[in-house]
Amino acid sequence: MELEKLRALEQENRWLKTVLDAIHEGVQLSNKEGVTVFYNRACERFEGLRREDVVGKKITEVYDVTEETSTQLNVLRTGVPVVEQYHQYYTVDGKRVDVIASTYPYYEGNEIVGVYSINRDVTKMKEFMARTIELQRHLSAGKKNDSRSNGTRFSFADIIGNSDVIKQVIAAAQKIARNNSSVLIYGETGTGKELFAQSIHNASLYADGPFIAINCAAIPETLLESLLFGTVKGAFTGAVEAPGLFEQAENGTLFLDELNSMGLHLQAKLLRVIQDKSIRRIGDNTQRTVNCRIISSTNKDPLEAVRDGQIRQDLYYRLSAVTLHLPPLRERIEDVAVLSSYFLQKYNKQFGTSIVSISEQLLDLFMKHPWPGNVRELEHVIESAMNMVDSEEKTLTLSHLPLYLRKRFTGQIHNYQAQVKPGGKLNEILQEVEKKIIEDTLRKNGGNISQTAQDLGIFRQALQYRIKRYNIKIDALKRTSL
Repeated sequence: MELEKLRALEQENRWLKTVLDAIHEGVQLSNKEGVTVFYNRACERFEGLRREDVVGKKITEVYDVTEETSTQLNVLRTGVPVVEQYHQYYTVDGKRVDVIASTYPYYEGNEIVGVYSINRDVTKMKEFMARTIELQRHLSAGKKNDSRSNGTRFSFADIIGNSDVIKQVIAAAQKIARNNSSVLIYGETGTGKELFAQSIHNASLYADGPFIAINCAAIPETLLESLLFGTVKGAFTGAVEAPGLFEQAENGTLFLDELNSMGLHLQAKLLRVIQDKSIRRIGDNTQRTVNCRIISSTNKDPLEAVRDGQIRQDLYYRLSAVTLHLPPLRERIEDVAVLSSYFLQKYNKQFGTSIVSISEQLLDLFMKHPWPGNVRELEHVIESAMNMVDSEEKTLTLSHLPLYLRKRFTGQIHNYQAQVKPGGKLNEILQEVEKKIIEDTLRKNGGNISQTAQDLGIFRQALQYRIKRYNIKIDALKRTSL
């Protein structure tokens, strides 16, 4: 029996090695002494080393690093993972390697017994991005032949709400649209920043031009630079002659979403483009004049982002000629009913249902919820509930919500009402409730941010922003969850 188990483990080990050698990402495992114990074929390809020259040797013997500068050894020592970071390093042979890498500690029980790194070759990623840019160029050329398409789906008519605060924001945005000043939109996750950006574009003098959007948080900086400024053939392996987003947005609008996630080095280049109104493609010596309006957005107070070093101060002043603050849903709670009705009709069409109303009980719970995920969270809740209705039903009720949502709306909200101190301003009360919900959910999940964000129906980044904003101490919550 023991022999059969041993053979099964050996076979499983062979299979795992085969799979790891077949993937495109480099995988390297090191033990607690910093000695490499596994090194796959992808690592061999982009580092130019042979497996037998790496396995069994210390990291400091193979790479031009020290105990202090090695990412793997730092993770081994601290237990803190390093996720999706750009690294440039050299092998002992002098070859430069550029990767986007994630390095994690490996535990057995409570002890770190090793680390593993998953690496992506930046050169290969650039080749892929070059092909992507070329494809975008062809798609953009096709769109120009379609007079109905400028890359947008929304206008001011698509913004739903009857509250005074949203009406004031819409009126301000309509005034902003008439001029060509740069606009910085500030709002929490789920408040509709791109909805307003597209609406401003479609009400502007640039409406006949393209609307080009890019999420600065979703793309590594080295690739974002290629996307923004374009490339010339031969700039790097696989590079083609392709315009960047600034050129593609000519006589239109370039929307830089989540500006505060852009690296400071690239922000300096962006500032130069705005000042000179010209760009230079990567690998090119020619300056090209560009003419487009820039709208940017951030989910963090831009002045806080400047103070925290996330946005350059000089760039902030260039991009914030006009700043538009989108209110969170908890500050326009009277719009919950009209938004709910809109989403009902939207998903009636999609799902073939015929729900005509929301029960008073459910709507009352909606009105008391702080909506940390804002309008996007409300839509998610209604979509979830609409998946549970029968074809003959006409009213959306609490019973249609998934169990975890029912617990959140009934169990948490009413409990928090009793804990809130009376006499405060509405915004302060709602913030207190939001903080308590986050703390309780973090405590339930033992401080796990990803699981807590999933339970709350918001993005991890939005949760991290709130943890910092409310000065929530995760370590203390972990202890009280035990």
